[in-house]
Amino acid sequence: MTRWTPPEQWTRLKSGHGCVICADAHLDENPFSYLVTELPHSFVRLARNQYMPGWTNVTLKRHASELWELADEELAGFWTDVARTARVLDDIYHPAKINYGVFGNLCPHVHCHLVPRMYGDDPTKPPNMTEEEVHLTMAEYTSIIETLRRQLAY
Repeated sequence: MTRWTPPEQWTRLKSGHGCVICADAHLDENPFSYLVTELPHSFVRLARNQYMPGWTNVTLKRHASELWELADEELAGFWTDVARTARVLDDIYHPAKINYGVFGNLCPHVHCHLVPRMYGDDPTKPPNMTEEEVHLTMAEYTSIIETLRRQLAY
């Protein structure tokens, strides 16, 4: 069972010191995802684990651990980026519903998981990123990233 990070370390992470998302959200790839594009307030990243096709993260560019830390304009801009990305995912995957998850329990940096839920999914079961591992070929990731990038372009 995974436990919370010790309080002293958690306090440092919440302040941005040692935040792995700050260190790698802008990189082309990191251990968990691939960069799709940069939007005005966020980075859009495709999760490596695609057991739920289209699983994407929208990550705030600067460090904040809670939504209430954002000024009104930045908060609205972040959610605009999230909505814009969700619309593109809907156009590509045609899901029954898109789930939006803002957690930060493992890394306290504002980001939103967008998870297209398909008609064959159990609608009572919340998404669990660690439930199953589905990895694609690099050509498949590249194709999805290029499609997302093209549709997210202004």
